[in-house]
Amino acid sequence: MLSSQLFWRVLLVSCGLTVGIAVAFFLLLSQRYEEIALQQVEQRLREDVDTILAVLSSTPESSAAELPVDLLDTLQRRRASHIVIFDRDGTLLWPDEQKQLDNDLPVFLTKAGRADEYRWEIDHFTSPDGQQWMIYRKSAPPSASPAHEIRAAFPTTHLQRALWRATLRIWVIVAVFALCAIVIAYVFVGRIVEPLDTLTKAAEAIAAGQFPGDVPIHSRNEIGTLAQSFNSMSRQLTSRIQDLQEQRLQAAESHHRLEAVLSAMVEGVMAIDGDQQILLANQAAVRLLDLRPQNIVGRPFWEAVRQTELHQLVNDVLAGNLCDKTEIEVARTQSVLAVTATRFNGEPCSGAVLVMHDITELRRLENLRREFVQNVSHELKTPLSSIAAYADTLLEGGLEDADSNRHFVQRIVEQSDRLHTLILDLIALARMETNEHTYEVIPTDVTRIVQTSIDAHQAVAGTKQIQLRGEGTGESLIGMADDDGLRTIIDNLLDNALNHTPAGGRVTVRCSQQQGLITIAVEDTGVGIAKEYQTRIFERFFRIDRARSREMGGTGLGLAIVKHLCQMFGGSVKVQSQLGQGSTFIVQLPVAEENLPISVRSASDGIS
Repeated sequence: MLSSQLFWRVLLVSCGLTVGIAVAFFLLLSQRYEEIALQQVEQRLREDVDTILAVLSSTPESSAAELPVDLLDTLQRRRASHIVIFDRDGTLLWPDEQKQLDNDLPVFLTKAGRADEYRWEIDHFTSPDGQQWMIYRKSAPPSASPAHEIRAAFPTTHLQRALWRATLRIWVIVAVFALCAIVIAYVFVGRIVEPLDTLTKAAEAIAAGQFPGDVPIHSRNEIGTLAQSFNSMSRQLTSRIQDLQEQRLQAAESHHRLEAVLSAMVEGVMAIDGDQQILLANQAAVRLLDLRPQNIVGRPFWEAVRQTELHQLVNDVLAGNLCDKTEIEVARTQSVLAVTATRFNGEPCSGAVLVMHDITELRRLENLRREFVQNVSHELKTPLSSIAAYADTLLEGGLEDADSNRHFVQRIVEQSDRLHTLILDLIALARMETNEHTYEVIPTDVTRIVQTSIDAHQAVAGTKQIQLRGEGTGESLIGMADDDGLRTIIDNLLDNALNHTPAGGRVTVRCSQQQGLITIAVEDTGVGIAKEYQTRIFERFFRIDRARSREMGGTGLGLAIVKHLCQMFGGSVKVQSQLGQGSTFIVQLPVAEENLPISVRSASDGIS
């Protein structure tokens, strides 16, 4: 309470009013008391002079010199006043000469009364000794016998002392009264301000989020009514705050769950309001649209997202379309997105939500499928057309031509074998991609299989006058693979190397082991591969020189099968080549750590 500004303001105002009233009362009372005292002295002087005049007037003229000495002495002693009497001629009759010698007052009174300028009945003078006197003069009428003039004086200095003592008592009384009034004001103001201060602290506690409980009610006046209303409001507000806190916790939990769901979603989700301000965007949306995640929420959609198609989509949805779709391509990431926009319910529209799907892989696979169908159709059409042409030639008379019919039949057999090989490769790839082909990935002697494949291709290499040799195949290297699958890998790589190496060239197969990997490198001195084609040679039906490849009997699927088998064995394949200087295909397989066979069904990652 002592720290309350209202308490001190009201108390100071009350104390100021109390002190002001006390001072005014003191001044009025002192002034009135002084006036009454002066009036009493004046009345007493008048009574003394009138009494003396009455006594002198009743005295016969013959005995005018006979003064009432006893009366004069009695009045002077009892009244503490001084009396001077003059006769008709202005002769001082009282006091006598002896008293004049003892006291200068009669001489002073005589001199004061003789001057014509003193026309007074009651006046104040200062005696030669410095004392203040009140003097009253009254004369008998000239017709009176005897005629006298009587002057009575009273020392007001004694009166002033008496008045000072009385004033001091009044001041003490007024001070006690003011002090009591201040104490009463302190208690009264405290009883008013204390509950207000308690209410203020309770209100501040509620504003700070605390719940102080009910404020005690000490009276039934307006403050008590206010405290009762405040308690009722506090209880209701506390209940509502608790409800709001529970709702806030529930909303926070829901928000966290929503954030967790949105963060875990592969699809991008972005919500915008009616003014196209971004309300939320999950990590997938930021990643798919290639945005900066900092401070994206709250920014204008047109500022954060630089996609014209999306701007048009959002405008159409906010303008009235319930749902709309489009596909966009993000230039920097080269990704294709399918975007669906749905507006919120209500009129006017309060916003919309965008859902983005990454269909880049789907579009790529669709393109691959179309290319695959085109390539398969073309690859199947070529041998079938050749077979049909040779058959038509035989039917139209070629059978009777002994010099050519056998050649035509041999060409038909070659194209049939080529067609059969192509179909078998397609079936093998299809089974690999659909997990229908089971390979037993076990510790395998890699050098043995490599050497076997080299021995099997020595005859072909000799026919083409190509030197085929192996390096590092004498040491046994055990890797994780399947015998037949690894033989297929080595055979396809050797076939390619021999087919693209001219006569007099060299094909070298090196085997080595380092850092937990077995490396098989097939190096040739052939025509080489241009750099722009090195990332595509593992695609199905991709040929650098299609005519030359067909002449060599290639199907365009060998390297695709190699890459797929390496991935199934947990390895990889890559190429290093320079145009005109030959190529090196490098196959890496994991080293076997245990000698126990592990039968797995491959999960294909697809062939690009």
